[in-house]
Amino acid sequence: MRLYNKKIFDYGFIILCSERRVNLLISTANSIKNRYEKVPYICVTDDSAKAMDLKEMKTVCDTFKGKNTFSSLINTGVKNAKTDWNFIVFAGSTVGAKLNEKYSVFVEDEKDILFPIVDQKYDFINGSLNGLFFHKKAIKEIGSIDEEGSLEFVKTIWAAKGIVKGYKFKAIANVKII
Repeated sequence: MRLYNKKIFDYGFIILCSERRVNLLISTANSIKNRYEKVPYICVTDDSAKAMDLKEMKTVCDTFKGKNTFSSLINTGVKNAKTDWNFIVFAGSTVGAKLNEKYSVFVEDEKDILFPIVDQKYDFINGSLNGLFFHKKAIKEIGSIDEEGSLEFVKTIWAAKGIVKGYKFKAIANVKII
């Protein structure tokens, strides 16, 4: 693939709904549905979700249960994703149009991990997970994101393992996820 050219690839969305608030899930699902016709999306919630919560969430989209950390939710989402490339978004976020086109110009191959610049945080360790975009092969090759320790610590370990395996972490400016 050539850098800086728009590319078309199979992608979807993984909505992290750690608060089990269905109204936030519906809001994010609607923003995806309205801007990305026929693009699949799933939801992952934490292990405190009750059967009633899951039933209600499943009326919006396929929903899976992880543990109680963001890394667990991401690991569970990627494991159950319907597509190879996936955007990670938080429930309650409004997903802007044409993210796939914006990100695609920076994708060289399946070893690219892209994330948005938010609040002037340009590095993966301190950067936002909301808008993270990567190929599910990363979890297979690098391994699951550790679920023990602070988020910054587990991101550091996962990034270090990824860099050793040839993965590139790329910060993207002007991404519309609010």
